[in-house]
Amino acid sequence: MIDTCQKFSLSAALLLLNLFQVTSASAQELRGPMAAQDSNTSTSVDEVLSGNPIQLRVTKTAPSGELPERTGLLSLDDAVQAGIKNNFTLKQSEQSWIGSKFTTRAALAKFGPSASFNTFYSSSSLNQMLFLPGDTSIASPPMQPIVRGSSLSLLFAGTQPLFTGGRLLGGYRAARAAEKQSLATFNEQRIQTALRVKETYWNAAWSEANLRVATDYVKFREWSSRNMKARVQEGKAPRADYLREEAELARARIQLNERYRDFNSALLNLKVSMAVNIGSQLALRDELVFVEIKDDLNKFLTDAASNRPELRRAAYKVAEMKARRQVAMSKYSPQVNAYGLGSNIKGSSPDGNANGRWGGFIGVMGGVTLFDSGSRLNELRAANAAVREADLAKRDAELKVAQEVSQAWIDLDLARRNVALAQDQVTSAEEDHRLFKARYEVGKSIALEQFDAAVKMFQARLTLKESIYKYLLAQARLTFASGGF
Repeated sequence: MIDTCQKFSLSAALLLLNLFQVTSASAQELRGPMAAQDSNTSTSVDEVLSGNPIQLRVTKTAPSGELPERTGLLSLDDAVQAGIKNNFTLKQSEQSWIGSKFTTRAALAKFGPSASFNTFYSSSSLNQMLFLPGDTSIASPPMQPIVRGSSLSLLFAGTQPLFTGGRLLGGYRAARAAEKQSLATFNEQRIQTALRVKETYWNAAWSEANLRVATDYVKFREWSSRNMKARVQEGKAPRADYLREEAELARARIQLNERYRDFNSALLNLKVSMAVNIGSQLALRDELVFVEIKDDLNKFLTDAASNRPELRRAAYKVAEMKARRQVAMSKYSPQVNAYGLGSNIKGSSPDGNANGRWGGFIGVMGGVTLFDSGSRLNELRAANAAVREADLAKRDAELKVAQEVSQAWIDLDLARRNVALAQDQVTSAEEDHRLFKARYEVGKSIALEQFDAAVKMFQARLTLKESIYKYLLAQARLTFASGGF
């Protein structure tokens, strides 16, 4: 936008240099065309859209060509809802949250019984006892007697945890906290998506307003060039003046093309943020209109404390680390399981007459670790450090959120003040233009003063639109900082 203003000022300055050659006498001859120009300088949105030289078209086989198209007028709220519905990054975050739900259910299932089926064939030269290397995540490894000779065993084993010292409960709590963190991340992505859509929408609205002013300025230059051509043909001005006017008109048209590029780029960014087909033909329903926010800073800080997903995620991270510390502490407690086994042995058997018969037992199996060379102690120390780290991260997140809300409020307040000042500039510039036009029509002002007033009026209007654009951006960022969308 700075580049736009600079180019606009440069063109205006060159215009003024050219017009210094106009005298009071020649100003009288330009009054008729001047009035015609003043009545036709406001460019409508429809005129901008119909004159757009760029029309994107995407085939079904092109990358992202299968995305749905969106046509017609689009309001800011509709754009936000479309972005939340279609954005691919948000959908990925949603799938991560859904996956975390199943992880939590898996942790809860460990409280219940489990069973396994095993087959075992052995050929041994002596009698012995073997613990089968089964999948201990499904069931405890069954014990199987091995006798001299060959045998085939069919084994059904089941186990039910009775006491784990908080190991299973801690694992469930950790999984549940991780699920809540994933949900907070999803909600964070939602409000970030809403912010991106708002930013691209208002950028497109600003580009459209900038484009309309640039179009008005081209009309102004075209009118000025026609007047100079008529004066050259009447022998009242040298041909060099007309050539300079044509050069300035060419510069204004180049600037207009650049504004069309900015406008189409802004529309493209809006379509991408909404995840719709880039060939969609959109028109913006909402324009750059200033509506002042009445809420104070404390209101937004309070909203942020209860709504910002980052704060909830940080709190759940603390809960997860505490749950993992509980798992580490459980290793100091005995582990007790109910255990059952049913088997059928074909071939050699321990008592010599169990061939082909089914048998089984039930029992309680328990154990406690007596010595582990400091493994449990260091795991517990690491868990305590992780809890402290998570708590510090939570406090840091709270401070950063407060900073973001406060900075967004500062930006909004400054933008509000600039809108008021820019409005004053527009009021002054429009009044100057009206007065110089009236003086020019009665022969008490030269065309140079009238032209200068018109250029300043264009600049003031553009500055006001830019100030409103910055205010709306600051408003969207404050809404994001307070956890809304």
